[in-house]
Amino acid sequence: MKFYMVRHVETTGNIENRFAGITETGYTENGLRQFEVLTKKLAEDFEFDSIYSSPISRAKKIACAVGNQISLKVNLVPSLSEMNFGIFENRTFNEIQSEDNYHWNKWNEDYVNYQIPEGDSLADFHKKVSDFVDKIKHQQGASLVVCHGGTIQSMVTHLLNLEIQKRWNFHIPLGGMVEIDYENDFGVIRNLMKLVE
Repeated sequence: MKFYMVRHVETTGNIENRFAGITETGYTENGLRQFEVLTKKLAEDFEFDSIYSSPISRAKKIACAVGNQISLKVNLVPSLSEMNFGIFENRTFNEIQSEDNYHWNKWNEDYVNYQIPEGDSLADFHKKVSDFVDKIKHQQGASLVVCHGGTIQSMVTHLLNLEIQKRWNFHIPLGGMVEIDYENDFGVIRNLMKLVE
């Protein structure tokens, strides 16, 4: 199977450096321009047999626009949502550090296993994403998966059989795409590219 994993374009949460996670955050003016460029490229320059998307709007709108252009149904998958940052949701690094230093420090002491109050632990989030990948990785054809930076990091590390901490070795830019071929239980990165400026 061929995976084309695409991160959404620029949002207000991105430029304000907020932990948007599952919070809905709209595109910036630049993001709207990127949206047009990205959806056109995906529809015209690639061939997909299936489309999967996070149900969060910043990803879903891209998947649906591409699906409409190439007449493919979009499968919305809750497991492709970004990590739920709980009490950190929609707050900046500085806000969290100054207002909730206790939980910030606890998270930094064990960022893999610590469950943010009202949110996910990275371990649980990674397992949800990995379970979805395991359901589809033996299918034939090419799948477009539109989601989020953290989700793609989990998909890549799982498909390459890497430990969870290796996710930080992969920077997924806004409007970026990772292409992985997966066959006989072995994943190979074919491309890692930025599709928009």
